[in-house]
Amino acid sequence: FLKHKISIQKYNRYYIPMAIYALFVVLSTFMSLYRNVALLGFADMYQGMSVLLCYVLLTFIIMNFVNTERDVKIIIYSFVILGIIVGILGLSQYFGYDFLQTEVGKHLITPKSLEDANIEFTFGKYTIYATMYNTNFVGSFGALLLPITVMLYLNSGEKKKDFIFFISSVLTYTTWLGCNSRAGYIGIMVAGIIGIVMFRNVLKEKYKKICLLIIIYIIIAIAFNIASNGRVFGQFSRLSPLLEAEKLKTIQEGQKVRFEEVSVKNNTFTIKTTGEEIKGTVVNCEVTFEDGEGNILDILKDTNDYITFRDERYRDYSFRHTDGFPFINAKIYNRPLNLYAMEDDTVKVISMNMKLTEPVTAPRIKLFDGRETFASNRGYIWSRTLPMLKNTLFIGYGPDNYCLMFPQEDYVGRFNTGKSMTNIVVDKPHNMYMQTAVNTGAISLISLIFIWVTYLIGSFKLYSRKKIHTLLEYMGASAFLSVTAYLAAGIFNDNIVSVAPLFWIILGLGIGINKMNKIDIYTLQC
Repeated sequence: FLKHKISIQKYNRYYIPMAIYALFVVLSTFMSLYRNVALLGFADMYQGMSVLLCYVLLTFIIMNFVNTERDVKIIIYSFVILGIIVGILGLSQYFGYDFLQTEVGKHLITPKSLEDANIEFTFGKYTIYATMYNTNFVGSFGALLLPITVMLYLNSGEKKKDFIFFISSVLTYTTWLGCNSRAGYIGIMVAGIIGIVMFRNVLKEKYKKICLLIIIYIIIAIAFNIASNGRVFGQFSRLSPLLEAEKLKTIQEGQKVRFEEVSVKNNTFTIKTTGEEIKGTVVNCEVTFEDGEGNILDILKDTNDYITFRDERYRDYSFRHTDGFPFINAKIYNRPLNLYAMEDDTVKVISMNMKLTEPVTAPRIKLFDGRETFASNRGYIWSRTLPMLKNTLFIGYGPDNYCLMFPQEDYVGRFNTGKSMTNIVVDKPHNMYMQTAVNTGAISLISLIFIWVTYLIGSFKLYSRKKIHTLLEYMGASAFLSVTAYLAAGIFNDNIVSVAPLFWIILGLGIGINKMNKIDIYTLQC
């Protein structure tokens, strides 16, 4: 810009909402209760103020930088290389030959201070996490790159490029398919439906290439499904709303009770369900139990200090406590609850992050009662996240502050969701729209939505009324589909630093290409 090689384009309809978003990111940061986290980001998230501002800056730079076909190729071909590298790594992971788990791979990803540590990898065979440490993020990555690589292959007319783009699209497809992320699947399905409707003329014109891709994709899907003993098709079947509803119904029918209260007060802890209630009282580090009506419960205690009850109502309750010691370990309907008696007999809960605390009664959306397990427990997380928004309509809690503000000690909600939620720190809402609204405020979210909708509507108008032929037109269409896929996947996925920069680059690329394509249309009309 300073050398006058590029100029700042007139994109005021984008600049204004971008500036508003940036403003509320800054305001939310400096109004945050946890300013240090807001500045630097939370562990494993790392999306503090500077990173969020850089996302917007990336779009700003790219949309002004892209002025020629050569500029577009620099970015697009970089994505092709990226797709090939990640695809090869992903294939090795899927079939149990993960490069990152070799001695060389471990050396590359491990700091010197931990080079002698015994690293354990969460994911095994038949799943792809690539370099994004979470399969959901790979789903968003695949949703971004697959439309680009496919469109490049369809547009190419040279044998050498045909081969390269074909390999890139196939490897990107294997990455998207092998990550087992239903959010990524949904993103591509939404973009695919829109693409088929909008670009049906391309499908007719390039039907030979389309047929070849479809055949190869089907063969890969069958091969992956056979290798993983049905896992691939199983994931796709779980996308069915009817199947999800049936699953929820089965879980509801299998629940013996629903929890209504898990609380501690002074030297007493209370657990109440729809079937029964139990109260424990601590005096001099000894515990006595009574039912909801105040009747003392007879206990059975074995040599290992496990406590059970003669009353059949409490057959799903057990406690372990040694007289004179402060720890009280409970299992209620197979849910763990760890308690600690202070020197003054005051009872506290030992939370999953080893903090002495008290259970909270979290505001919730009652629509999700009994549906907490919806979409891999997103029902529970969303039911507790949505009420948080009433405090972030203007200013958010601060970038990456979601985890610190979420009601982690909501034991009633966790117990009703199931054993799988009892020891998990909820660090993200698994919805990038809620994530934005909580962290930087509803106004910042509205600003982003305005940017995205403005781009999508402009792209739809531009490409739905013309046949696409040139590279710029194909790439403009692919950017539109990529952004669409990412935004659709964002209903179930979060913004994450390992993928989000690619999205913001593609958004800026799409805006810049649209302007060039509009100029071409205007020139042709003249």
